Amino acid sequence: MMPRGAVHAVWIAVDAGIAEQVKQAAEAHKSLRVQRWDDPRWHTYGFRKAEAARRRAAWRTEVAGLRLAGELLDTKDVLIEYGVREELAARDWDHDWDPAPEEAWDQGRWPGSRDRGPSGYPERVSARLDAGLVAQTVAACWHTSAPAIEQLRTWRDLNPGLTPPRYQMDEQGRSRLVGPLTDYARLAEQVTTTGTIWRAGVTRGLAHARTLIPDQATSGNPGQG
Repeated sequence: MMPRGAVHAVWIAVDAGIAEQVKQAAEAHKSLRVQRWDDPRWHTYGFRKAEAARRRAAWRTEVAGLRLAGELLDTKDVLIEYGVREELAARDWDHDWDPAPEEAWDQGRWPGSRDRGPSGYPERVSARLDAGLVAQTVAACWHTSAPAIEQLRTWRDLNPGLTPPRYQMDEQGRSRLVGPLTDYARLAEQVTTTGTIWRAGVTRGLAHARTLIPDQATSGNPGQG
């Protein structure tokens, strides 16, 4: 159960095998939910309808709180959203931002965006994240990248015949660049795309989820909620 409110769907490009790892981690956390559901506080059998409804509502509130706290990451949406929040906090970006301009939501690539390499990211993971979190992420990425983006646009106007590097480069690759291409690479490194944050969220969510999974996760009915 996601917190009530609007959600926004995102597609995240990831390394091979990551989608399955996210699925397995969420399944293991469903078993953790079973263990918590076994607490007599949440049982409804034999109770009057009003009391049973109260207990079901209390259970839903309990689950929502555990998910927000990162103690129960039993769906890929919850797992990834937790990781994204952690990534924003690690960057000190977990605060209010001015709304991102419409161009920040353009489906096209931002100036400075580069592919990982010829093989790229072979898999995609979809997630439905809290719309407020998505808006915060877009705004944070845009406003921290905007000065470099503006300079990259100027660079393109001044260097119409030059083709900037298409792929991400390591230090050795950057050292081989000369002239204006060196400036391009320097500016591109100052652009943080939302894809970077989504992938970091997947990584953080997976890592945290695994710390809570016992060696042998139990299986069974995931309970209600």
